[in-house]
Amino acid sequence: MNKYDCKSEKVSSRTVGFIMLVLAVILGGIGGVIIPVLGFLFAVPLLVLSGLFFFAPETKVCRLILDKG
Repeated sequence: MNKYDCKSEKVSSRTVGFIMLVLAVILGGIGGVIIPVLGFLFAVPLLVLSGLFFFAPETKVCRLILDKG
């Protein structure tokens, strides 16, 4: 693994988090209008998952590689 792999891992994690955030907002909006309880039932877990992907910690290998310079 090199620096490029570590940076692309971080970018891909953020991208997945952003996509899930957009889906959560869409499901929440549609769910709030059509079927509120069912829509929010799907939107809230997606919102939590998107937060986990946004704030996912780096792997130990990447931390070591990036700290070395």
